[in-house]
Amino acid sequence: MNQILFDSSTGVLVMAIAKDGKMIDFSIRMGKKDHAKHIVERMDQMLKRKHIDINQIDEIIVGYGPGSYTGLRISVMVGKMLAYTKGITLRSVSSLFFLSSGIEGRVCAMVDARNGNVFGGIFENDQVIVEESLRSYDEMRELAKKHNAKPYLIDDYNYEIDTQKILNLSQVVKDVHGFVPNYLRITEAERNLND
Repeated sequence: MNQILFDSSTGVLVMAIAKDGKMIDFSIRMGKKDHAKHIVERMDQMLKRKHIDINQIDEIIVGYGPGSYTGLRISVMVGKMLAYTKGITLRSVSSLFFLSSGIEGRVCAMVDARNGNVFGGIFENDQVIVEESLRSYDEMRELAKKHNAKPYLIDDYNYEIDTQKILNLSQVVKDVHGFVPNYLRITEAERNLND
């Protein structure tokens, strides 16, 4: 089976092609809030390098959050569009796990959520130890200590992926049309509206 995996929840667009879970190619692009402009082109370049047609892709695995509000919508939208138009199975996985899956052992994966907060979760291999949530950085560090996990702050330069682990933890999206990003909090505009 051929899989394509991608995540655009941070400033880095991370994409890989796998065959039966084993990575055979990858693409990484640092972005300036412009992943939407490059995601399809990058995917096309990778497929051409491996002489694979999009119609030969059996599964799409998307990191669906938490992370950048706009970034999440891009991955989810592209995943939904390809799954629906090409009849490809769509799978979803935590972006925190996606971007820390290459770390061995128990890891406390975190992404900066501003104002001293992080989106964080604790994972070991392809198991969820502590469900992802929005917490203060200090609270997440304490949870890491409690669960004997390595703190790992994901950013534009710190991420490691293991396509087999990502595939193992991913879930099939049963309702492609109803699939939405995992934002974990309302947008700043929504927060300002309620003030």
